[in-house]
Amino acid sequence: MRRAVAAMAILLLLTACGGGSPPVTGIAATGEELFSRTVLGDNPGCTTCHSLKPGTVLVGPSLATIGIDASTREASISARDYLLESITAPDAFVVEGFDPGRMPPDWSDQLAPDEIDAIVEYLITLGAG
Repeated sequence: MRRAVAAMAILLLLTACGGGSPPVTGIAATGEELFSRTVLGDNPGCTTCHSLKPGTVLVGPSLATIGIDASTREASISARDYLLESITAPDAFVVEGFDPGRMPPDWSDQLAPDEIDAIVEYLITLGAG
């Protein structure tokens, strides 16, 4: 009984501290691994320019809550389509306060379609927990 109470207390503490988010699985886990690489194809990896900490700007905007933000950036476009377009045609949607032309435009040449889809699926999970 004590172990169950202790385990529940730890789970509640982790959840309260933000550590209770479910792990990323499936295609999104592949996307997380790709996103985390320092080099992706011939380009700097995503984490070179995009932070996953809220409010932390590197070269591009923080992506800490992009899974939610992507659904509200363009009224007539789904979050998945917004993210896909943002990766494959980076200047299609430039976040206010950032300059166009900073993100490599050749991700469709550097990554296979399933790799891009995996990254999109990972990004959708960000901010959702």
